[in-house]
Formats: sequence, C-alpha cells, structure tokens
Amino acid sequence: MRLKEGYLLRKIAGQHVVVPVGEAALNLNGVITLNESGCYLWELLQNDISEEELLDKMLSRYNVSKETAALDIKAFINKMINHHLLVIHE
Repeated sequence: MRLKEGYLLRKIAGQHVVVPVGEAALNLNGVITLNESGCYLWELLQNDISEEELLDKMLSRYNVSKETAALDIKAFINKMINHHLLVIHE
C-alpha cells in the first residue's frame, strides 16, 4: 500500500495538516491533522510498504507494545482509507 498522489503534509499553525493539491482538492472534504506517529506513518507510506513493515518500523522507533502499535497503525490506515488517500495492492 502507499499514499495516493496529490496530497502533501504541511505544518500550519503548529499542527501537521494533510493538504490536497490539484484535482485531489475536489476529493477531500474537511481537514486531516496528524500527530507525530501519524506523520511518521505518512512518511513511510510515500512508498509501497506492507502493514507488517509499518509495524516493524514503528516498533523500532517508538517504545510501545506490539499490540498498541498494531492498533494505532490499523486506525491510521482506516482513516486514510475512509478519506480515499491510500492505494491498496492486493
């Protein structure tokens, strides 16, 4: 999976915000803000990566349990899917 093109992550007024550019602006209703770990996942998803690889990278970067990291990753992925921001490879 990877992020669709047409979206940028910007820091605006101290918050990390997903900003649509070009035609993508027609597809995103509302504002998506990300915390530090969300920004890290966003960075990783710039290229094709599996959920398992995301988990490995999160565990090596943050001092959290595997279960907590897996739940956070699943929530992030679901948020991106709900906003049509991910390309999922079967």
